[in-house]
Amino acid sequence: MKKMLTLVAALFILVAVNQAQTLQSLFDKYSDDERFEYVSIGKGMMNMASAFGGVGKHGKEMMGKMKGIKILTLEASSDSPLMKSVERDLRQVIEDGDFETAVEARDKGERVHIYYRVSGKDNADMLIVTKERGELSLIWMSGRMTKEEMMNSFSNTENKVHIYGNRRSEADTIS
Repeated sequence: MKKMLTLVAALFILVAVNQAQTLQSLFDKYSDDERFEYVSIGKGMMNMASAFGGVGKHGKEMMGKMKGIKILTLEASSDSPLMKSVERDLRQVIEDGDFETAVEARDKGERVHIYYRVSGKDNADMLIVTKERGELSLIWMSGRMTKEEMMNSFSNTENKVHIYGNRRSEADTIS
């Protein structure tokens, strides 16, 4: 019985680690490719930015919980084999990674999807995918947040989402 429990526990850990690495492997696969722009911002730089950037108290708390931000951008035709391959890989990551949709928006040829997942007690990932003609951008934010903190980041009055230009209204606020 102990062997069976140990085997089940090992399998569970392996699956959890595999899911956590899926998004990382997507970024690893394309980050060194010359056709992509890649930016990685570590915790140290984020702490420095929050100290000097005029960030409010809630923003500093949230940035203190962040482990990093990675941005991957591809400029290519929507029907190019590379774009189709990246989109296929991305769909697989979202499905296999148990991401939940937080926001979907479409406006004049631009699409924005925000996905999140919380694994374990306080590991959170947010993936923002923007697609417009000829460009696909992936923004991955990871941090130590609970599901409640992640959801509060969407509904806090300091973090309003502006989907349609500079216009701000209650409809623009996600709660």
